[in-house]
Amino acid sequence: MMEEADTKVAAVQNVRAVTRALSVLNSFAGKGLQSLAQVSAATRLDKGTTRRLLLTLMHSDFISQDPVTQHYRLGAAIRKLAANVEDSLDLRAIAQPILLQLANELGVTAFISVFQDNSAVCLDRVHDMRGIEVHWWAIGGTLPLNCGGAPKVFLAYQPEEVIEQILSGPLEKLNAKSITDPDVLRGQLRTIRKRGWECAIDDVAVGITALAVPVFDAEGRVTCCVSMAGLTPQMVERGKPVYLRRLQAAADAVRAGIEA
Repeated sequence: MMEEADTKVAAVQNVRAVTRALSVLNSFAGKGLQSLAQVSAATRLDKGTTRRLLLTLMHSDFISQDPVTQHYRLGAAIRKLAANVEDSLDLRAIAQPILLQLANELGVTAFISVFQDNSAVCLDRVHDMRGIEVHWWAIGGTLPLNCGGAPKVFLAYQPEEVIEQILSGPLEKLNAKSITDPDVLRGQLRTIRKRGWECAIDDVAVGITALAVPVFDAEGRVTCCVSMAGLTPQMVERGKPVYLRRLQAAADAVRAGIEA
């Protein structure tokens, strides 16, 4: 009887450890880098427990650590798993040849992304070997919804209550040009809805511009987002996006593939 009780206690402890590890991973939803204190606060675990969980997850590549800031981010193992998740529409299979054509034709990095759990998630990323490869949005990775082309497009088309929920929390500052003022961001979201696209200049990485276009379903809801990124002089001319019509055509092609 004593051995059986010990086994049950051990099982409960193991389940608790798994639950805590999952809470650490979930704390990165919609975020990039986090400090130990931020992860601890988000999971409501003490810093000692949080640190041990982070180190364990780092050992298995589910978490990585920035060598400069010592902050944490989701690791390569998460991206590999996410890359193998099959959507009911298999968006990756539909979008990949379209992304390849974009990347090869224009010398950019092309992306397909979806909005899940209040986060913009990259499903696939393709770059042309002759052009610049944009690394800051890996497959399975997320970006703050106030930064980048696709994240802001997703946020712009969310219900008002979702938008206000996001704007009421802290808005992450990736660099000096990231928009962290809720009123300024509200105005930008209205502009995105009116024109149907976003050109994000320097707000994720200085010198890089992202152009994003939503893909709508038959009911007018955003299914996914097609975007591209490259050096700002390549992407913008006289304050206007160079490849907007080409990207809109790519979004139309993705929608046609979904509806086929």
